[in-house]
Amino acid sequence: MDGAMFEPFDLLNLHFKNCILAPPRSENQANTNGTVNASMIRHYQEHASQGVGAIIIESAYVTKQGRSHVSQLGISEEEHLEGLEKLIRAIKKEGVVVGIRLAHAGAKTSDEICGEQPISPSVINMGKDYSTSRGFDRGDCEEINMFFIHAAERAEEVGADFIEINGTQQFLFDQCLSLRFNTRDDEYGSQTIASRLKLSLDVIQSIRERISDKMPISYYFSIHDKLEDGFVAEDLKIMVELLEQSGADIFHPATIHAMNKFFDTDETFIEWVAKYTDKTIVAEGNIKSPQVLKEIHSIGIAKLFALDKTLFSRPQWYQFLSRKLIA
Repeated sequence: MDGAMFEPFDLLNLHFKNCILAPPRSENQANTNGTVNASMIRHYQEHASQGVGAIIIESAYVTKQGRSHVSQLGISEEEHLEGLEKLIRAIKKEGVVVGIRLAHAGAKTSDEICGEQPISPSVINMGKDYSTSRGFDRGDCEEINMFFIHAAERAEEVGADFIEINGTQQFLFDQCLSLRFNTRDDEYGSQTIASRLKLSLDVIQSIRERISDKMPISYYFSIHDKLEDGFVAEDLKIMVELLEQSGADIFHPATIHAMNKFFDTDETFIEWVAKYTDKTIVAEGNIKSPQVLKEIHSIGIAKLFALDKTLFSRPQWYQFLSRKLIA
């Protein structure tokens, strides 16, 4: 049974040589203008050559306004395209499916890094390393929507197989969903999940209308920090259903540990997500040993398994993994 993880399969118009996905192990490796450099290409080539079936390239800012770090990868300008195309081509030489994560930092940046006062759902200061943001207005939302559309089109142009929207890591869409960061009382806030998700939903729907139907859209999200604010199973249900309706093809829920139980039940996060969608689900969360991978695979829900960096630090990790699980 476990050997099936290492068999080729087709999913979402893509051919995967196995179920193992390499999520971004490190971020902010680019040049200061957001372009790809030689060390980045070597970094991703190394992962690809180890035998992984899919790779997600680290978060790329869709506009300088949403840049979180001076060395963050960019996909906002034409100058970013040549390097991204080289990077993706190098990964694909190993027969690996390639996704790229699109991001806007929201308040998780500074005016020095992003070139202006950061924007977010409400006025936020996320700590001494960040500038106090201003609450966005409808005009800002229209611009953000266009930034993501253009970034998705660039991703398609440089050869990415799928895109992933960053809805976690306390970036913009995560800030919108959080009652702690979003105190608005308009269509982008209030107490409803639909309102707090509106910007994300608009972006996904707009991207879906502009890029090829064959290019999947993944949504990367988490709910851990929202549970203490009253986030319940019904909220997750609404969230997943709305994201699917807007055009999400892949759900990538992030959790501290893939086998952790949620909502005072014996069910994991991916089991809860699967209650509300038949779309593809990625399992991630401290999967750093063959045993944990075997346990999460045995649930029979996830199609792709994002492995922890601890496992990737082992020399010839893929051979080690397949030996342990097939034996």
